[in-house]
Amino acid sequence: MSEATAYETLVAIFRDDLAIDPARVHPDAPLIGALGFDSVAFAIGLVSIEERLGVTLQQDELIVCETVGDVARLIEQTRKRVAAPVAGIPAEAAVAAE
Repeated sequence: MSEATAYETLVAIFRDDLAIDPARVHPDAPLIGALGFDSVAFAIGLVSIEERLGVTLQQDELIVCETVGDVARLIEQTRKRVAAPVAGIPAEAAVAAE
């Protein structure tokens, strides 16, 4: 899955699960402030990302994301970290390669 696909899925999650107007969502949109994220939105987002993308993000990793683009990149980094051991690459090497 590419970052664009992660981004597109995030837009759908924001629209469908968080009732955020997709016109307000762009890669540089701040989660807190412009999109109105609070602790409930972060929790719903975590569950929705796991359900739709099959990626389990850690709350402490998500909470430091400032923009929609940051979340898309975190999803991709997490997917690489999880997939690396399966592909025979040590997880540390996959993360270091980013």
